[in-house]
Amino acid sequence: MSSTSSDKIANRNNNAGDSEINNQEELERFNPLVEPLPGWYRFYRRIRLVPWWLRYNIGTAEQADLRDKIIKLSTNMGLDDKIVKKIIRHAVSEFSKHGLGVDYYGYHNIDHELEVAYFTLLAANGEKRQEYRFNQKDLTTLFLAALFHDYDPLKRFDKPHEDSVERFIRNDFKIKEFIDNLGINIDIVIALIYRTAYPFKGSVAEHSNKRIQELFTSAGIPENDIAIRKHYYDLGWFLSISDRIAGYSLGNFERSMELARRNAHSLGWHPSFINTESVKYFTSLKEEKEMFERVLNGVSYQYKKNFSDNVTAFREAWSKEVEIRSSIRNKQLDLVTIVEGTHISNSNVIEPVLNIRKESPAPMRTNVKKFKKSLTDRDTILVTLRLINRDGEIVGYANGGRLENYTLRRGTHDENLGKRNTAYIESICVKPGYWGETGGGRLLRLEFQKEAKHRGCKFVTGYVHREVAIRRINRGECVEIVQKYDPDKLDYYRAKCDGELGDLKRLFR
Repeated sequence: MSSTSSDKIANRNNNAGDSEINNQEELERFNPLVEPLPGWYRFYRRIRLVPWWLRYNIGTAEQADLRDKIIKLSTNMGLDDKIVKKIIRHAVSEFSKHGLGVDYYGYHNIDHELEVAYFTLLAANGEKRQEYRFNQKDLTTLFLAALFHDYDPLKRFDKPHEDSVERFIRNDFKIKEFIDNLGINIDIVIALIYRTAYPFKGSVAEHSNKRIQELFTSAGIPENDIAIRKHYYDLGWFLSISDRIAGYSLGNFERSMELARRNAHSLGWHPSFINTESVKYFTSLKEEKEMFERVLNGVSYQYKKNFSDNVTAFREAWSKEVEIRSSIRNKQLDLVTIVEGTHISNSNVIEPVLNIRKESPAPMRTNVKKFKKSLTDRDTILVTLRLINRDGEIVGYANGGRLENYTLRRGTHDENLGKRNTAYIESICVKPGYWGETGGGRLLRLEFQKEAKHRGCKFVTGYVHREVAIRRINRGECVEIVQKYDPDKLDYYRAKCDGELGDLKRLFR
């Protein structure tokens, strides 16, 4: 659903007339994440990155390990190590400077760029069939395209837009200087990037293919030179496959799940669909079997095994979810919510909650130490979701407290701050299988809201993915989007405590 449609839905649920419409229009115009940062905040963000920069430069950060691997591999492949070092440093610096570094929760951050660059070079270097071997110019072009394929610093959404990537690359004088020094063509680099658009079908593919052919013409490739055009088109296809499987090949299942959570957030998947959509994501590669096998054939046995094991693990996780949902539908499992006494330190509650938190997608949350301490605070609201038939096993939780106890994102201004009439939901986390049709997340949210009302609050607020907020609004719930955020679409919302308690009663009829 478009943002315009969501605005209309939101306005139907407000009764304040034209002033609310004007507020909504203002909300659409102002996006805190792309507004110029105050000087003090830019300085503060750079200070926060200093510890990481130190670890990166002395080689102890994870990104430094990838950097070193890329430099070593590219040097063995004949690329100039000094230029490669400068290019990577510029990429890391630009992504970090624009908030797309290690502290960015979204999928398309600097980690992803480095992984794709490394994996692409590995696959290209390992090609065994003579007709698939790349020449030096191809390898250099692939490297540049891989490292900057998501270079969209002011993107409106986590998923990058190739038109924006092209604009930023053409206006970055250092990237242009690197390309000139390496003796490759900027139009070819950008054409390869357009081929990474996903999903590459329908209007997305139509737009990308049109632009790719225009770029080939700009690069001086005659329209009737079908062989050369196909060669570079296939090079972009090679990059596209590498882009989609790099992270899932270089790490174990824990790392793959983290990537899937980030990808789910960027694509707007509800947490209940992470395993389902991941299985579909991998299954779709069968439609590109020729290039998929070509890429995998170029990497080591261990990376092939990693990918295969991770895909199998996603399928098994999805199968387990289906089994759990079936058990709940057939009344073999029953769920109940309990408001916990957080002032009592109880390891039977704290440890399961910490484990669920670790496994759940949560783009905004406090560090583990602070979170654990909050669980024993009298002002905290902690609601657990339990299985009646399994001795009260905890399978989910919602936590939060008074709004005044939390720090909101830059750009969020809540008129109720200081009035102590608002409860803030820090996070709702549920084990896979207990989301979705089982209503686990909704049960937790409504029970939290009920407890907030009991404690004298009129409103409940928090950050939620835009599509989730829109679905609630569309169901007729009293929800207002207070502040929108792009690119991650993690918006600040407000709900009335009285507005949804009727839904809770209906759930238990």
